[in-house]
Amino acid sequence: MARSKKPKVEIDAGGKYHAALSNAEGGDRYEYDPKLTAQGCRRYGVKNMSGLFTCYACRPNKPHSWGSGIICTELYLSAINTYRVVFNAQMCKLCNRYARPKVDIDRYVAKVVDTFALWTGQRKAHAGNGPHKSTGPHDSSRCRGCLKGICTMSDANKNKSKSKKR
Repeated sequence: MARSKKPKVEIDAGGKYHAALSNAEGGDRYEYDPKLTAQGCRRYGVKNMSGLFTCYACRPNKPHSWGSGIICTELYLSAINTYRVVFNAQMCKLCNRYARPKVDIDRYVAKVVDTFALWTGQRKAHAGNGPHKSTGPHDSSRCRGCLKGICTMSDANKNKSKSKKR
């Protein structure tokens, strides 16, 4: 009996993403550490990235793809400037298996370097326009970040921000 491969629900953003970040202006001061955890960090945060998910499980010859403006992404930064980034997967609507995201590398680099510059005191916080307003639906039941309770678009986090406004 063939063993089914367990899908990854948390995807480490090393490899090509780290290579791009280390070549970017300001990115060369950070070293990637795939074992870094929240306990070993000076800062931990959750950001949203945008990208494309592709599921090969349900239709290998014609994969199912969908775009997402809300890819729950965890950022870890240690006191010695080692870092780790983890993308949280989303479930395919056709087969209910997790799919891996593909994130635009330039946007990824810009967001990570900008966040780390804020966390290390190299820039001041931007004046915000308030919380991010998504123009499309966010299916919390299919988002791994929501199921973990960390996604900024999770029902629990949306309720927290609504109660703060009152």
